[in-house]
Amino acid sequence: MEMHSVLLMNGPNLDMLGTREPDVYGATTLAELEAEVAAYAASRGIAISRFQSNSEGDLITAIQCARTQFDGIVYNPGAHTHYSYALRDAIAGIDIPVVEVHISDVSNREAFRRISVIAPACVAQVKGLGVEGYCRAIDILCDMPELVRLGEGYEAKYSAKSAIKIAGVQEARSDDGVVHGVEACEDAEAAQDAPDAAVDDRNYAEAFAEAVADADRAALSLQRQQLVRDACPQLGAHSFLVRDTSNIKWITAIDGVFDEERAHALLVTGDGAFLHTDTRYSNAIRTQLDQMGSTIQVSDERVGHMVFARQVLEGSGELDAGRMAIEDTITYAEYVKAVEALGIESLAASTDTVVDLRAVKTPAEVIRMKAAQAVTDAAFRHIVGFMCPGMTEREVQLELEDFMVRHGGDGLAFGSIVATGANGANPHAIPGATRLEAGQCVVMDFGARAYGYCSDMTRVVFLGDPDAELARAWEVLRRANETVEEMLRPGVTGKEAHELAEKVLAEGGYEGRMGHGLGHGVGLDVHEQPVLNLRNDKPLVAGNVVTVEPGIYIPGKFGMRLEDCGLITDAGYEVFSELGHEMVVI
Repeated sequence: MEMHSVLLMNGPNLDMLGTREPDVYGATTLAELEAEVAAYAASRGIAISRFQSNSEGDLITAIQCARTQFDGIVYNPGAHTHYSYALRDAIAGIDIPVVEVHISDVSNREAFRRISVIAPACVAQVKGLGVEGYCRAIDILCDMPELVRLGEGYEAKYSAKSAIKIAGVQEARSDDGVVHGVEACEDAEAAQDAPDAAVDDRNYAEAFAEAVADADRAALSLQRQQLVRDACPQLGAHSFLVRDTSNIKWITAIDGVFDEERAHALLVTGDGAFLHTDTRYSNAIRTQLDQMGSTIQVSDERVGHMVFARQVLEGSGELDAGRMAIEDTITYAEYVKAVEALGIESLAASTDTVVDLRAVKTPAEVIRMKAAQAVTDAAFRHIVGFMCPGMTEREVQLELEDFMVRHGGDGLAFGSIVATGANGANPHAIPGATRLEAGQCVVMDFGARAYGYCSDMTRVVFLGDPDAELARAWEVLRRANETVEEMLRPGVTGKEAHELAEKVLAEGGYEGRMGHGLGHGVGLDVHEQPVLNLRNDKPLVAGNVVTVEPGIYIPGKFGMRLEDCGLITDAGYEVFSELGHEMVVI
């Protein structure tokens, strides 16, 4: 096909070239770029017409009109690349060839930039060559004797490292740098037989494995047992029977044995610790305790936990030494058994005693939580390159959770929330069949579990440039989050943190639009102490790990939440995530 006239098109934000991220896009302005490309095209006997717009509709109209006015199009779609099926359909609906161009190497940037929904309708893609990429696109239109579309699945047929992809052929260059596809045609079949499959199989928690293994878990367990003993006098007790599984995990420092069944009881006495379980777990527990060098004694005797506790206290001579504390989270039926075994006068109720002790994290625990966050961060980078308009919330959820489990998570911290459009106004929305649509924002609240510990993070993704209302809400939300995180330090109360977030939201025009507490503790469980809400007047202390998650919810329209998880230190608040708070638009 002979080329006489070509439309040079640039999409949203490309009018900002020269000032927009010059380290990524260079210092050349759009006017300078257009002049340079026009001059090069003229040297090849081609007339160039120039068009740039930030409007999807205007760009669609320009493409539709081009089929009767031009022989080809060189097009940089900008952010539309990653989600605009409308522009893709416009290109697919015309019979003149279109070459997609990107100034930067999108394959080496954020995951969401690596996906192009427009490329399959184009005859070639050029990336990472700066202004020169536009000139190479002119060469493709001029020099290729036959041009076909890249088609679906083009990514698997061409190397991700290749700067130029031409439908059916490999990149080939002459000494003058001009692309000549004809000479490479004979290698096309071989290229398709040996694709460069960039599969991410990394374990993102693995970098923390050595530090996790180096922790002296037996010593940690002894320290925690003593903390429980020290708490007993305040309860009027001499021993403590622990039934909550997470509390038992924490005190024993045992890894990878306990599941969701409440099949265990740990009795901490004045001079020992005794774990009662059953034969489904006892061998694994004994093996691990032996490896740790722990002094905890294990029994799988077929008796009830309360009878077991009485036997131990009788055997050690401590039955009459004082009362035994029990957790007020046990069932009423188990309380009745405790009364039958020990008598009501021998029991002392406790509320959140061990949970409160768990609220101050050790360096060994923080390492595990950072490992969980590393998996969670990686999952977000992956999902923004996967999700696009047309998918359901459930499809995004499954991909997100699958990635976390396959890339270092030993499980999920909780069931992930993926909520688009009006569903985002429900803070605990359950992902369903609602489809993502351009112009919406999507709330994703999720977290991996690694080495037994949880992460918790919420991010918002915009499907196309947000309208004025969404953009304003996002800026207010971000300001609320960052203002609170800046003030967090030992001595600040959960009430003060919550009130500050509400104040910033109200000043931004969103008074009363949050509704829930600002944050909560995280550790072995995704919801722990301390909490950041109006009811918590207790000061935070160094070692607390808390989330900061202000939200804005407009029923029937949209919702958004921005959540970090981090450590209270003497210097302030250390966020675990490395993602930052930049607006994410796909």
